[in-house]
Amino acid sequence: MRILVLIAALLPGATSAEEILLSGPPIWESAPLISLAESQPVEGVTFTFRPWANPEELRKMVMADEPLMAVAPAPTAAIFAANGVGLQVISATITEGSIAIIGRGEPLTRLEDLDGASLALPFKGYLPDLMMRRISEPGAESWQPHYTGTLVAGMQLLLAGKVDAAMLPEPMASLALAQDPSLIRRADLCALWRGATDLPDCPPAGVVIVNPAFGRRPDIQAAYGAAFADLATDPADAADLLARHFPDMAQAGEGFAPIEARNLPMPEGADVLASFLAEIHKLEPAAIGNRLPDPSFYGQ
Repeated sequence: MRILVLIAALLPGATSAEEILLSGPPIWESAPLISLAESQPVEGVTFTFRPWANPEELRKMVMADEPLMAVAPAPTAAIFAANGVGLQVISATITEGSIAIIGRGEPLTRLEDLDGASLALPFKGYLPDLMMRRISEPGAESWQPHYTGTLVAGMQLLLAGKVDAAMLPEPMASLALAQDPSLIRRADLCALWRGATDLPDCPPAGVVIVNPAFGRRPDIQAAYGAAFADLATDPADAADLLARHFPDMAQAGEGFAPIEARNLPMPEGADVLASFLAEIHKLEPAAIGNRLPDPSFYGQ
């Protein structure tokens, strides 16, 4: 039997498939990676998706010897790079319509039109807070942050009438609207961001990063681009994919349906991502590692 196994191993085409680890959190942007793991579209490559739960877990994955392709918040990737963690951004994602200000009252054209009302946010100094502060500084005549610790807690406080508004991503935004008819989608994050920064693009807050062990793999990047394009034509399909690793996302299809998703491959899309990070750097340099990323971060 051992001889037969040895002979089989020496036959042409008997080489084992290359293992590529894919990872991401429970957000729409992770769905194209899960699609790769489900379809296995690249010959000679086996994709395995494993979620990451916190930045430290992601950092360890990036620094491991195993080839990795992962979704990460853009500022987190910048901090890793500034601290000497080897990585490269191969793509950024814009998901227009995925984050909204939900509350009671009239639609907003400016964040300061909240007139000092409370706005639920998960944590001080994290990306949602930074984007809101870049759009408009909080204050008694603008808006006042109410930090809740989690997005779910923010939605619950909003439904209970204990905060005036909440910044919610999909599918939480649609879930809140369905539970309380008095709530409306008061503003879209992208519209507020454009009005405050004069940048033409919605924030590319999510990026796809690879580690040195991944190397240069145009075949895998092409497969990712195809998976992304398929999902962008019907964003609701992401819910079924995400639910295979995040069961709570099974009902997210309705919330995902209106999303307009754009893939920004690097280095062609570097200017859009660099402009976003520059806005965050002006507000809070430490949020991206106290310096702007160098060209190698974008594959230039």
